Amino acid sequence: MSLRTVINPKFEALRTRIEALPERFGEGQLIYAGRNEIREFNWNGNTVAVKRFAKLGIIKRIIYTYFRPNKALRSYSNGMEIIHRGVSTPEPIAYVETKSHRLIKDLYYVSRVTTAKDIKSELIDKEPYNRQLLEAYAKFVASLHERGILHRDLNPTNVLYTQDGKGGCRFTLIDVNRMTFFDGPVPKADCMENLTLFWWLTPVYRAVLKVYARERGWTQADIDEAIHVKEVHDRRWVRRKKFTAHFKRKKH
Repeated sequence: MSLRTVINPKFEALRTRIEALPERFGEGQLIYAGRNEIREFNWNGNTVAVKRFAKLGIIKRIIYTYFRPNKALRSYSNGMEIIHRGVSTPEPIAYVETKSHRLIKDLYYVSRVTTAKDIKSELIDKEPYNRQLLEAYAKFVASLHERGILHRDLNPTNVLYTQDGKGGCRFTLIDVNRMTFFDGPVPKADCMENLTLFWWLTPVYRAVLKVYARERGWTQADIDEAIHVKEVHDRRWVRRKKFTAHFKRKKH
């Protein structure tokens, strides 16, 4: 089995710990267990989060070895680019891959830990929603798109926030392996599609869209088009879920 690492130069002192991850991952404190697994470590006074991505089937092992960057490598490189563009994300520390029989086997992404909480608790789960946070969030998404940053999994659990003590909010992006970066602002059609990922077409969604449109200088016609894009997106999502559920019932 072979090992490949890419380490942020700022954290070169952690190289020995990072390279031992495949053997010692289970020693970390379990934070999340699902398809992926996240554990927390304290290394030389640095509290770090390590995400081990789900086991790969043979097809994806071939694809990620020879044809496209894998999720862990994309998380690392995207995180560095996000910070370069002036947006917060847990600082990338390292990317680790192991290979067996010349194919990628296991993938790890190492970053700093964040204590920020996701916006879902205040904008979706809470009634009435936090209007101050909503205003700040919509402005944040507008600023992302102005900076040419398109987070392709921009749901309310992947945007975290902390309050700065002056009534303002600081936002942090996580789960950043699916990103697209543009040299200029994100094209309007892509912005509209990206906004659909926030939530269902509810009053809180419309409120986000209203603030976002104001920040971007959109017209009422733009808002109407964005609503139409959202309606189409939601109908497709429901149909896809129904089809998947039907297929699973027939399979069993």
